[in-house]
Parts: sequence; C-alpha cells; structure tokens
Amino acid sequence: MRSYFRFNVFFVLLYAVSTCFAGCNGNGKEENKPGNNKATAKANVTDLFLSYTDSAAKLPLDRFNEAGITSLNKTFAGKLPLTIYDGKEHRDDKSIVIQPYKNNDIATISAGMILLVPKSITESLRIGDFTRHFGEIKKEKPLIGITEQPLPVEISIDAHTSLKLTFNNNEKLDQAHVTMVEILKYR
Repeated sequence: MRSYFRFNVFFVLLYAVSTCFAGCNGNGKEENKPGNNKATAKANVTDLFLSYTDSAAKLPLDRFNEAGITSLNKTFAGKLPLTIYDGKEHRDDKSIVIQPYKNNDIATISAGMILLVPKSITESLRIGDFTRHFGEIKKEKPLIGITEQPLPVEISIDAHTSLKLTFNNNEKLDQAHVTMVEILKYR
C-alpha cells in the first residue's frame, strides 16, 4: 500500500511541475504581452496622428506654409510617416501625404492643408477619435439629397480654424474610418 501511495504522489508532483513549466516556457501568445499588442500600436498611431493634426491646426497663419509645416514634420519624423506632396503620385500607401495651399483670392478660406491618410492608419482612425479630441461636429443642413459617398463633416476648433473630415461610409458616424483631413484657416 505504501508503494501505491508513493506512486500516486510521484505522478501528482510530476503533473504539477510539468504544468508549471508549460505555463512558463515563453511560447505564450504575443498579443497578451504588454507593448506587443496590435491594438495598442494602432491606438498610438491614432494618438500621434491626432497630436500632429492638433499641432498643425494651432500653427499661426504666418507659419501655415510649407516651411512651417516642414518644421512641424521634423518634430514628428520618427513617429509618423509624413510626406509633403511634390506633384508626383504616391503609391506606397504607408505615408501620410500632406499638401498645404494658400488662397490668395478674397474668399473666406485663407489657407489650408490636406492630409491624405493611408489605409494602414485609416483602419484605426475614426470620426469618434476626432470628436473626442477636438469637439463636436458642426451641424449643417444638407444642401443635397443622399449620396453614395457621405459628405465631409466639419469640426470647428476656434473662430479661425476648422477641420473637414472625409470618411468611408458607415451606419454609425462615430465609427466611420477617416480617409482625409483638411485643416482650414479662415480670414
């Protein structure tokens, strides 16, 4: 009987030790490790993009030109893939293409900047992220009927600056993926 008891204790201890080693072998899922989570990485890119947009929107009108934007891009160079539009077509689908412009006419918009968001960032960048960061969407009466592609929405930042967001169609507006951001500076 005594050998039977030792035999059972041996297997119980063997099972406990093997379970302990199996849990500590390092072959666990990478998604559970902090810092390696894809959702965290996407959230970081979303936060960086929102910070970049916020910084660009806060540029004064006299610095809202290619030189001022290039200086801002150097600040975010290691964090976001930024490219200023040079007249050539960009097909890498990894860079945020930036196109600043000035309006010398008497129109109400003095200057602007278009940010074309690549698909890799669009997947994690939603209208709801912008409303949480910048405020509510400006309510406007639609001037035309329902369209296949939704019309851009606008968020006022201050009396002289607003954001115009172009997005993919989605049933819920706050879940729609942003494809283009336009920063508008008014006179």
